[in-house]
Amino acid sequence: MAGGKETPRQKMIGMMYLVLTALLALNISKEVLNGFVKVENSLQNTQKTLKGKVSETLTTLEVKYAQNKEKVGPFMDKAREVRGESDQLVNYITQLKGRCMATSEGKYDDAVENDFLDFIGKDDSGMDTTMSLADIQKKDEYQELTAFMVGSEPQSPKFDENDPWSASALKQNLEAYRDYLKEIRLVDSQGNSRELPEYIKVQLDDRFSFPNEMEDGKEVLWEAANFFDVPLAAVMPLMSKMIIDVQDAQEDVLSWLLGGIEAKSYKFTDLKPLVVPESNYILRGDSFRADVLLAAYDATNAPDIFIDDQKWDGRDSAMLAYEGMEGMTIGADGMGKLRIPTRGMSLGEMNFKGLIRFQGPDGNIEPYPFLTPTITVAEPALVVSPTKMNVFYRGVPNPVEVSVPGVPQDKIDVRIDGGHSIKRQSDGSYIVEPANNSSIREANITVSAELPDGTKKTLPSKNFRVKRIPDPVAFWTGKKPSDKGITKAEVLSFAPVAARMEGFDFDVKVRVKSFTMRISKDGSFSDLASGNNRITADQKEALKRLRRGNIIYLEDILVSMPDGSERDLPPMKLKITG
Repeated sequence: MAGGKETPRQKMIGMMYLVLTALLALNISKEVLNGFVKVENSLQNTQKTLKGKVSETLTTLEVKYAQNKEKVGPFMDKAREVRGESDQLVNYITQLKGRCMATSEGKYDDAVENDFLDFIGKDDSGMDTTMSLADIQKKDEYQELTAFMVGSEPQSPKFDENDPWSASALKQNLEAYRDYLKEIRLVDSQGNSRELPEYIKVQLDDRFSFPNEMEDGKEVLWEAANFFDVPLAAVMPLMSKMIIDVQDAQEDVLSWLLGGIEAKSYKFTDLKPLVVPESNYILRGDSFRADVLLAAYDATNAPDIFIDDQKWDGRDSAMLAYEGMEGMTIGADGMGKLRIPTRGMSLGEMNFKGLIRFQGPDGNIEPYPFLTPTITVAEPALVVSPTKMNVFYRGVPNPVEVSVPGVPQDKIDVRIDGGHSIKRQSDGSYIVEPANNSSIREANITVSAELPDGTKKTLPSKNFRVKRIPDPVAFWTGKKPSDKGITKAEVLSFAPVAARMEGFDFDVKVRVKSFTMRISKDGSFSDLASGNNRITADQKEALKRLRRGNIIYLEDILVSMPDGSERDLPPMKLKITG
């Protein structure tokens, strides 16, 4: 029976078989032979009982398979395979029994195919079965049977690889079946490898063990001890017992397969719908994406959850070393409450490694490593767009910050049209350098963002005006065109003529290339030119002769701009005041 244990009925049958075998050795009457018939009939009934139990187990497996093919499939496939191997061996032993009956009755000729079929029939399920031992006339025949099963030499039983009908071949087939069952392995739907438990393997070794036996102080081979000079009446129950052993082994394995389906089935007390979004920040025009599932938890068996608050390096695949770490708080809803402060944390995308330790249905604590979803740590951002100040200036680097809320900087692609250029800087900002073509007066910046699912979303473009840099303002000795007077001391400082950008926030340097100094003295004018920004010797001599009330004009002030152009600045008029 399953588990290798014998019922009281089987134990009684076994004892009867031993007693009757001993009586046969004493040449007891045919009443003893009829006792073997009773044992054989009892064993036949046991076979039917076991066959029904095997059928019931297979039916249960079929029902579970119909309910969940993916989960039960590996177990069902192996069960069908075991059934096929077992049925094949049972049919083989049954046919061998039929041949033994035909041999003892003198009606078997191995040269004639199927010469034994008069002794074989079909049971209700279509399986081969033999004629009742009670209907056999020569129950005590053993000479022809011995020659058929063992041969003439008990210590050298006959064996032919091409002849499966012998005691040695029977032993070989039973051993092969045992070894096949012991090597059973499968991989379940979760990828777990399963193999036959050790206790079943031990039972198989015990059940299909064929040791030599001691008779009259001599060691006798198993084949000779069971089939040499043993009458048909004793051989038939022996072979029926072999069929029962096969059925027992089959039931053990099928029951293990059936139990294996639920061996890793966890029990939970509550169910809860759970929505896990790919991102909590959705761009208009994009789709909200999330995994929706029914989560289960056991309120009576809270797991231990640990998390490493240091950013995962993306390479370390080892299980989290949780020893010494404080477990996460578990709420009444069965969920761990994760809080990781970001103060002092670097910016960008990151994951965190964690571990859940949960007591499984077998009582063992099972580890479940995990990585948190990718999170993006960013600086708090305020976006204010001065719509009237959307201007890029030619000739200077225009700094620009580009961001898409909810999307990391390394996941955005920034482009600009019109022949202008835009380059990303090491700090994540951008520099726009407009084209020098004065006819191009606009620039459009387009941003594409890579979304969490890997798709790219192109955002509406942003338009900018492109202008030239405003004119600088001329300066001389600290004076500018709006000033009217200058002292003689300031004049005699002979400071160079300069130009500056007033009210312009860009750091722009301009250089005066040339200018003309016109001096009004005693009603006459003198024009003195300089080919750079410095006061020439002639200009210095003229300035030295000036006195209060004379007027100095700075005209034709030509400056070189960063965009390569040259500009004439408005003139300056300064009257010497003292």
